[in-house]
Amino acid sequence: MGLLDPTIERYFTIAVLTQHLTTEPSEAAGCTAAQQQALRVAYLEVLDRGEWTQAARAGLAEDDNRMRWLADHRAPQLRLRAFPDREPDSEE
Repeated sequence: MGLLDPTIERYFTIAVLTQHLTTEPSEAAGCTAAQQQALRVAYLEVLDRGEWTQAARAGLAEDDNRMRWLADHRAPQLRLRAFPDREPDSEE
């Protein structure tokens, strides 16, 4: 994923995958716990790159539903650099 150019769609997809790797057991991801952690770290590294962060912030500025949803419900738990002012959502 990190070799691709950043887009709102790709950012959203990677963030949702990262959330799944964060909240679900490794069996649900079809891998070992170590593989799950390695994937999570790799995906977070991509999401926190400057150009990927800019793509996410541009989507939020354009009021893209996916970016708003991430910022409000998923990004706080993942602590994504694109949405630094969001607090963890206590409902999720």
